[in-house]
Amino acid sequence: MLTSESTVIPATTLAGMPGAQAFLLAARTGNPHMLIRGSAGSGKTALLAAIREDLRANGITVATTAGAGLEPGGALVVDDAHRLPDAAVDALTTVAHRQDITVIVATEPRPHSRVLRALGDTLGSLVLDPMSARDIVVRAESTLGVRLPIGLAAAILRITGGGVQTVDAALGALSHLDPAEPRTQAALERVLDAATAAHLRARLAELDADLLCTLAIAAIGSGPDPVELVRVLSVDPAAAQDLIDRARGTGLVSHTLLPVAREPLAAVLGTQRVARLHADSLRAKLADGTLDLPAARAYGEAGVTDPNLAGFLCGAAEDAEPPLAASLYAEAVRAGADRATLALRWSEAAALCADFDTAVALTDGLLERAADLTDTELAAAVRIAASVAAQQGMLGRSADLYEWLGPARVGPDAPVAATVLLAAGRPAQAEAMTDRQAGAPPTSTSAGASLLAQGLRQSIDGQVAIAVNSLTRGLSLSVNGSRPRMLPDSGAAITALAGIACGELAGAQAVLQRALDTEPRESTTRQRHELLLTWIAMIRGDLDAATARLDAMPTETEPAPRDALFVAALRVGLARRVGDIGALTHSWERAHGVIAEHSADLFSLLPLGELWLGAARLRDTDRLAHLIEQARELLTRLGEPTLWGSPLHWYGVQAAILAESPAELLPHANALGVAAETSPYAAGLAAAGRAWLRVLQGEIDATVVEQSARTLDRIGLPWDGARLASEAALRASDTRTATTLLQVARSLRPAASSAPGTVAGTERELSAGLTDREAEVANLLVMGLTYRDIGARLFISAKTVEHHVARIRRRLDATSRADMLSMLRAMGHGAEN
Repeated sequence: MLTSESTVIPATTLAGMPGAQAFLLAARTGNPHMLIRGSAGSGKTALLAAIREDLRANGITVATTAGAGLEPGGALVVDDAHRLPDAAVDALTTVAHRQDITVIVATEPRPHSRVLRALGDTLGSLVLDPMSARDIVVRAESTLGVRLPIGLAAAILRITGGGVQTVDAALGALSHLDPAEPRTQAALERVLDAATAAHLRARLAELDADLLCTLAIAAIGSGPDPVELVRVLSVDPAAAQDLIDRARGTGLVSHTLLPVAREPLAAVLGTQRVARLHADSLRAKLADGTLDLPAARAYGEAGVTDPNLAGFLCGAAEDAEPPLAASLYAEAVRAGADRATLALRWSEAAALCADFDTAVALTDGLLERAADLTDTELAAAVRIAASVAAQQGMLGRSADLYEWLGPARVGPDAPVAATVLLAAGRPAQAEAMTDRQAGAPPTSTSAGASLLAQGLRQSIDGQVAIAVNSLTRGLSLSVNGSRPRMLPDSGAAITALAGIACGELAGAQAVLQRALDTEPRESTTRQRHELLLTWIAMIRGDLDAATARLDAMPTETEPAPRDALFVAALRVGLARRVGDIGALTHSWERAHGVIAEHSADLFSLLPLGELWLGAARLRDTDRLAHLIEQARELLTRLGEPTLWGSPLHWYGVQAAILAESPAELLPHANALGVAAETSPYAAGLAAAGRAWLRVLQGEIDATVVEQSARTLDRIGLPWDGARLASEAALRASDTRTATTLLQVARSLRPAASSAPGTVAGTERELSAGLTDREAEVANLLVMGLTYRDIGARLFISAKTVEHHVARIRRRLDATSRADMLSMLRAMGHGAEN
C-alpha cells in the first residue's frame, strides 16, 4: 500500500514499544485491518498518530469516523472506541468488512462489551502489553540519551507498572536530576515514586467518583468482584461489571491496585471515604463468605480494624508455618486483636522463625504478669524465653528461668527444664525437675523429651552406651510431634554432640543428616545441624569438605550467638589446621565479639576448646580464660563427667603442647588418665597425651607414637593422630625413626582431603613445570610457612622441604629467594589465601 519513501518510525515516540513498531512497519503493505487494545497510557494514541502521519505522508486520505464516505484506498483510523456509543461501534464493524480500505481502531480492553467483541472478531487484534525492563532501557536511551542500569529499569517497571505514559513521567523525573550529584538506587527510587505519584494524581483527578471507588476497592485482595460492587456502591450488576472493566482499562489494576497509586487515590477520593469503602468491602466479603487470606491481609495492611478480621487472621495463623504465623499474629493485633491474649502463641511463632527480639518482648510481658497466667501458660512462656536465651548463648539465663518457675509449675516441660539445668551445671535442680515429670501425659513428645533428659543424665553419670541409646530413642520419638515447639536445643544436636564427644562420629553424622533431611529449610535448628556436620568433617581432617560446607552457609542474616560461636570456632580451627597464620589471626579477631557475649555450658565445650587452641597458637589465651574457667567449674559441678570432660581436657593437652609447656599439660593428662579407667575414648586420648608429653621432653619412641596416632585415628581424630606422628618425626634424632613416623602421619591423612591453599588441578596448570609435591611446597612457601611448618603440614622432614625449595628455584631460574617468591605468586601459588 505504501511506497518505499514512507516516513521513518519516530525515534522517541515508539521507542521501547517493539510490538507497535512492528505493526507500523507491517501497515505499509496492503490494507491492514486491526483492533489495537491497550490500557490507558499504553501508547495507543501515539501509535495511531504515527500511523496517520505515515499514511498522510504517502498521500492517503485518513478518516476518523465511520461515516466519512471513504474512497477505495483510503484509511479509517479511530482512537478510543471504548468511548463511542454502541451504534457508532456497530458502524465501525460494518466498515471493517471492506477490504479496499485500511481500518485501524484503538480501544481500552472491554471484555464484556458486545459491540467491541464483534468489532474484534471482524478485525485482527494487537495488544499493547506493559513495557519490560529492557524496553524501558531502550526508551530511556532514546528519550534521555543515557543507558539505564537494568536494575534501575526494573525499579521503574515495578513502580509504574510498565505503562508507557507512566514510564515517561518517571523518566522525565530522572532527566531533571543533576548528573554530577551522586545518587543511590534508594534515592533514585524515591524520586521515581514521587514523580509517578504526581502523574497518577493528575490522571485520577479526571475520573468519575464511581470509578475512583472501584479503584479503592481494587486495592484490597485480588481485585473487585461484581457482587461486592453491587453491595458497596449500590449499583446494578451490569454497571458493576462495566466499572470493573473500566478500572482494569486504566492500567492501574491487574490483580490489585498499583501500590504507587494508593496515596494519590486517597488524596483525590479522601482518606475517610477510602476507609469507609474498605470497611464496607470487608463486611460484604464476610457476609458472602468470600474473604480469603490474601484479602484479609490486604485489609489489615490498609489499616482496617474489625474484630471479625482479627479473628480470621488469628484462625489462619493457627494452621500456618511459623514465619507466616508470626506475621499474621502481628497483623491481627493491628486489626484489633488483644495483644496480651495472643502473646504466647505469637512469641512461639516469632521464636521459631528466629525473630528473637519480638519473642523476648512478648515473653517478658507474659512473665511480668505471671500472676494472671495459668501454670500451663507460664511454663510455655518460660520454655520460649529459655529457648531464646539458649540461642543467644546464655544457657545460664535459661536455667535461671526454670529455677524461678520451679518444679511445682513446670508441668510436662519438666524434662526440658532438667536438660537445661544439667547443661548449665545444676544437677540438683535438674533432679528436682525430673522428680515432677511422672504426671506428664504419655505423648510421643513428652516421652521423647524424657528420654533425652534421661540420656543426658546418663551421659554425665558415665553410662555412655546406655546414654547414647536413650538419646537416640528419645530423638526418634521427638520428631513425631504434631506441631513445632520452640526448645532450648534440638534432640538431634544434643545426641550428635554426645556422639562427637565420645568419638561416635558416624552415628552423630547419621543423626544430623536425618534431621536435615526432615526439618523445614527455615527451621531455627537447621544451621546448628549444618555446623555440627561441618565440625565432624573438620575433626576428621576433611578440611576441604568442612571449608566448603562453612562457605556455603547463608550469609543474608547474622547467625544466632550460639551458632556464631561454632562458626568462629570452625574458622579458627580450619585456619590452625592449615597452618595459615594470617587466616588464623583474622578468624581469631573476628571471634572476639562472639566470645564477649557467650557463657560456658555443656553444649559449648567443643567450640570453646577449639578457640582455646587458636588463642594458644597466637599467645592470646587471656581473652577467653574466663570461659575456660567457667567450663572447668561446670565440669566440677557435674562431677567431672567423662564423656563431656574428655574432649575439653584433650584441648587442654594440645593447648599446653602449643605453648610447649609440659607443666600445663600434666593436669589435663592426669584427668584423662582417670577417665581412661571407664572410657575407651578417654583412654585413647590419655595415651596420646602421654605420648605428646614424651615427645615434648625429647623422648621419641616410634612404636608408642605410632600406636597413639593410630588410636586417635580409630576414635575419630585422624588429623590429631597425623599431627602427633609428624611432630614426633620432626623431633626425632635419627633418620629411620623420622622416616617411619612421617609414613605413619602420611597414612593417616584423609585421602580425599587437602587443606585450603594446597594445589589441585587448576594450580598444576599454572605451574606445569613443577611436580605435584613441589607445587604443594611452593603454595605453602608463598603463604609464609617455615620449612618446619611445611614439613609438618605435608608430613615430610624440614630437610626434604629444603631440597624441594632448591629444586623449585632451579626450575624457575630464580636469581634469589625474593625473585622465586615473586615468580610463584605470579603463577598463582597462595592465591586462595
